[in-house]
Amino acid sequence: MASAAPLGQQVVTSLYLIWVLFLFGIHCFPEDVYDSKYSTRIDGDINLGAVFSIHASKDGRCSDSIFGFRAIEYVEAVRFAISEINNSSDILSNITLGTTILDDCFLPSMALARAMQFMPEANRLHSTCNASSCEDRKLPRFYDVVGVLGAYTSSLSIVVANVMTLFKIPQISHTATSDLLSDKTKFPYFLRMVPADLNQVKVIADVLQYFNWSYVSVVYSEGSYGQESEKKLKPLLRQIDICVAQSIELRDGMSGEDYDDVISSLRRYTTAKVVVLYADIKHTTFIMKAVKRTSASREFIWIGSDGLSVVLNDHSDICNDIVGSLAVRPYSSTLPTFMTYMKTHLQARKYNEQERRKLKSFDQWFCFEGHEHGSEETDEILDNSTMDRVDYIPKFAASYVVDAVYAFANALDAYIKDACPTARGKEVQSCINTETLLQYVKKVEYYGSIGKISFDQNGDVVGKLDVRQCQMVNSLPLHQNVGMWDMRTAMLNIDETFLQWPSFTNGSEGLPLSECAEPCGVGEIATFPRETCCWKCVTCKDNEVTSSNSTQCQACDEFLWPDNQTRKTCLSVDPTYVRMADPIAIVLFFFTIVGLSLTTFVILFFHNFRKERIIRSSSRELSQMMLVGICAAYLLVFGFLTFPNNFSCYVNNVGFSLTFTLVYVPLLVKTSRIYRIFRAGKKTTVLPRCTSSSSQVVIVTGLLTFQVILVTVSTSLAPPRVAKSMPVRTEKFVELYCDMPLVGLLSSLSFNLVLVIICVFYAFKTRRLPDNYNESRYIAFCVDTTLLVWISFVPTYFTTSLAYYKVIILSIALIVNSSVCLLCLFIPKVYALYQQKKTNSGTQDRCYNPLNTTQKETGICPNRFSNSDFFTSKSSFNMTEQTENKQPANGTGLSKHVEIVLKPESDSSPGHSELSVNCQ
Repeated sequence: MASAAPLGQQVVTSLYLIWVLFLFGIHCFPEDVYDSKYSTRIDGDINLGAVFSIHASKDGRCSDSIFGFRAIEYVEAVRFAISEINNSSDILSNITLGTTILDDCFLPSMALARAMQFMPEANRLHSTCNASSCEDRKLPRFYDVVGVLGAYTSSLSIVVANVMTLFKIPQISHTATSDLLSDKTKFPYFLRMVPADLNQVKVIADVLQYFNWSYVSVVYSEGSYGQESEKKLKPLLRQIDICVAQSIELRDGMSGEDYDDVISSLRRYTTAKVVVLYADIKHTTFIMKAVKRTSASREFIWIGSDGLSVVLNDHSDICNDIVGSLAVRPYSSTLPTFMTYMKTHLQARKYNEQERRKLKSFDQWFCFEGHEHGSEETDEILDNSTMDRVDYIPKFAASYVVDAVYAFANALDAYIKDACPTARGKEVQSCINTETLLQYVKKVEYYGSIGKISFDQNGDVVGKLDVRQCQMVNSLPLHQNVGMWDMRTAMLNIDETFLQWPSFTNGSEGLPLSECAEPCGVGEIATFPRETCCWKCVTCKDNEVTSSNSTQCQACDEFLWPDNQTRKTCLSVDPTYVRMADPIAIVLFFFTIVGLSLTTFVILFFHNFRKERIIRSSSRELSQMMLVGICAAYLLVFGFLTFPNNFSCYVNNVGFSLTFTLVYVPLLVKTSRIYRIFRAGKKTTVLPRCTSSSSQVVIVTGLLTFQVILVTVSTSLAPPRVAKSMPVRTEKFVELYCDMPLVGLLSSLSFNLVLVIICVFYAFKTRRLPDNYNESRYIAFCVDTTLLVWISFVPTYFTTSLAYYKVIILSIALIVNSSVCLLCLFIPKVYALYQQKKTNSGTQDRCYNPLNTTQKETGICPNRFSNSDFFTSKSSFNMTEQTENKQPANGTGLSKHVEIVLKPESDSSPGHSELSVNCQ
């Protein structure tokens, strides 16, 4: 069953062609088939057929004008190769090779008719009728050939290949490049001397990638040549990230205005300066005319296939309008012998370049000077000096025609030597089987115009492709070779020293840019709106990196930030915390040192003068506790200004709570004792309970223990720890701080705040103490200031979002609170003692009162409580004088120490209350 389908298909195709032939037999062959001016023949023992596009077509018929001098070259290339082979003893010895060249006039119908004329054994039809009867029946002439050359274009070659597949005749095209012809299931008898379009597509893609052109337009011809190549080109461009702005198809029958519209459409995409042109010769010619007509000269860089290269070879003046444009064509090398052959004929006919352009008729060339149409050329070979004056360079495809003839000749030579080595002349015709000949052609290897020639498994020659550029050299437009692409290595080599780029209409020079947008910068991604491959650059957020080949923005994880150089990786952010080098930290450090130094001085001062009456009367134990708390508060500021760690966080949390407690618990006990003593004095002479020093220490210890328990429990339930914070994810700011749990902080703050409020209450109650004991005023000022600090601190701290400023606020609160307590409670005593020592010279009033310097000049110590309304008439006090002898400091004399004690008259118990003012 595997072979039944192809066999059935061939039977159906054969029946169809027989039916077509029958129709042709009843006057359906094109009229031009019968015109001998559209064919030429050289008879030989073995003949090759050729279907070339020589004359142009008009209204579906062959015209009288040839399609450029190239058509003449291809015919002469066949005649030249056959002449060389017949004159050579190395190949097909004793056998002459002939040819029949038929013109298809660029018409598919003519190409089909010409292919039918090579039907095997069909020439026997002429043996059954004489020439006149055959002419009356409108039967075309048939030719017996072993192989066929042509056709010129891919679309025409497909038509011929279909017929040759049916007839099982090998076919070699010299210029057809369509990838469809590489399908050996459809065209098993087709071979070609040029690389397939797929290779040209690869070269064009490599050229675009080489010059970094990422945004292009594509213009292509309808039909297998352009459409199939466009289908293969677009996916290949997508693989290398080249965006196609638009694809425009050129159709047969388009008017000049239609081609002008194509140029207008190309202009709409202003940044797509490169246009890939994959069009056949006819469409390429029309589009180049439209370029000139619409003043689009040097506006685009055209990257063309071999169709553009052929047009530029025939009309090099077009390069003036498309300077810098590149074209790909199969590599070929000029054959010196063929150039000499052509120069000889041109010189004999006196055809310079201008005359060649005027050449219109096929007969005009072959009927020159009485040469018979179809006869062999016997022109005299000219000397070298004469030929050098002939301005002629063969077209690139002419050498492929010669190589194709030699491919058949070498295959025939090998075949005949194997099958019938003794055959001579026309005897070889009987031993040649075209199916077997195909295998010899596929295996042939020889050296031709491009070097070693061989065919791959698809029947495509393994060769190279040229990259040529339009340039202006000495003000002359030329199509110069600037690079090469080798099929064996699939590598593109460009010689940049030979490149030439135009000056565009916008004034830019050098290598042109063709991109839909500028490459996205660092931190930008390419977005593709409206389902196109052209991008727009969008800037990512500050905390995002580019990913997926710079097409997506991806946010960095918390505490990470994009690197500044590439914005492709996320790096750790150095955390911010209060450092000693910060200006605010330096200021806090300075005040802390000053406060700590002053506190140390007061501690030493109190210790040194601990036996002085002023120190003794100020509750030394409580004062010492308060000084320890103030000193600890100052020291704690250093903890807040150091690098946060778990230990320092724990110390800061506990210390912040306990230092306030250590200051205000003794102060509370002290103010409470004063208030209770003076309040009790209104009613009784009995001293209130728990007013002794030991009692005060016990009370302070108890309250401190309660705070310690409270802090211990809160830190156990929610221990402080080092934490990081990134308040705003789109800002490069990470904080390292001590996370103090809110529950523990609020509980300890609430306890301390209660202590301060009670202190304020007692300070208010004792505001009218006698002048001789107005320390309560300083206490009131201290606690009022502290309360104000707390009222400011609490809402400020909890409404501040940045941990950095929270640390600053805590530090300021510690410094301010400690400084207020130090200045209000201890500095006045230091000053008073200083003044007392200063006035101890004996010239001053011996009853000097350090807390109230206003006194009357009397001989006795005035009663400072006599004017106080704090006491009522229910209480009466008497004054007693106690004396004691003390040894003076200098060791001389006696000093009389007088202590005036105020006490109730009726109380003689040893536990009475006393407030004393001493005089010396």
